[in-house]
Amino acid sequence: MPDVNSKQTNFLLYLLSISAFLASLTQNIYSPILPLLRDSFHVSLAWVNASVSLFMLILAVMQLLLGPLIDSVGARKILLPGLFLTVIGSAGCSLAARFDGFLLFRALQALGTAAVPLIAAMTIGRLFSGHDRGRAMGTYQTLLSFAPALAPVLGGLIGSRAGYTGIFWFLTGIAVLLLLVHVRYFPSSRGEKEVPSAETKPFSTRAAYRTIFGGKTGLTVMLTGFLHFFIYFALLVYLPVLLTDHYGLSLERVGLLYLPLAVSTIGGSWLFKKIQHRIGMTTLLFRGSLFISGFVVLFALTGMVSLTGLSAVLVLYGISSGFTLPVHTTLLTGEFPSIRGTVLGLYNFIRYAGMAAGPVVFTYLQTYIHPVALFGLLGCAFATAVFVLLKWERTGKPVRST
Repeated sequence: MPDVNSKQTNFLLYLLSISAFLASLTQNIYSPILPLLRDSFHVSLAWVNASVSLFMLILAVMQLLLGPLIDSVGARKILLPGLFLTVIGSAGCSLAARFDGFLLFRALQALGTAAVPLIAAMTIGRLFSGHDRGRAMGTYQTLLSFAPALAPVLGGLIGSRAGYTGIFWFLTGIAVLLLLVHVRYFPSSRGEKEVPSAETKPFSTRAAYRTIFGGKTGLTVMLTGFLHFFIYFALLVYLPVLLTDHYGLSLERVGLLYLPLAVSTIGGSWLFKKIQHRIGMTTLLFRGSLFISGFVVLFALTGMVSLTGLSAVLVLYGISSGFTLPVHTTLLTGEFPSIRGTVLGLYNFIRYAGMAAGPVVFTYLQTYIHPVALFGLLGCAFATAVFVLLKWERTGKPVRST
């Protein structure tokens, strides 16, 4: 029996990781073709970037709504309709003749995929504990990192041959396949819920938020998570413009130049699995965040100088991101075991808010500040925030993963 349970647990881990892979793929696959969307719909680049922000904004808001709903009715009853809505949204993006229609179906895509990362992290946090949870989160993040690795390459290849419509028909097919697999294998709502204990207290959203923001761990993870994803998505929308307009590269080559960033992120997640039992989670969080801020400054210095230097910086940035991101969810699921759904929903809301704000704010600011200087300022601002949080954290006890 223990072997069966272990196999079932591992199977569910990989199934959820692949499902989250879809959500990330849907977010990132059309990054290389942002200029193509601009030209196809005859709209400004600001409107195209707004479509990226719209997707992230919907994901962010839905996290606050879905956490309690999942706790109430079970993940299966949320996940399956969500995947079905993803199918409709993806097909609609392919068929849309106007940009406003494209935005509408892009919004449906976001609504459909919003629950996937929340369900995945909640379930993994429930199934594993201690260092096993850290290893499981590392595995989850490693598999999830394949989406940013593959998405830009696929987006460039498919977009150069079949246009943006080919990309969204591709997403439609993947969503259909995952929906069919989950209908067959995802556990029933009753089987996936937490077993109540005698110590369980009535749930209160206000009390849960008070607990999260009343300690240093919650505030530190939330703020560093927001800043990380704000800068990351500003970089994602700027990179294809830099590569096409400044370096004159084709869509296929633009997609391939996302590869160093994404593959190194996978390597960083693997590195986290190897070192997470040797170094404290809080130490990993601060060191990783400082590395990220430093490499953002290096990106500002090398981005317009050399493709080789640009690729090298993206590799270093990806490694530091890869071993920092699993720290966020490992810390939160270990620190707040009785309110995992709420804390992860709040964390997802904040990081998605960073994803949504990054492209729009960056597009606005670069009309006044050169992108090179802007990334330099963002990197320095991130480093300053990390040093302030580090000094604040050291006034109390260190946070440990449980």
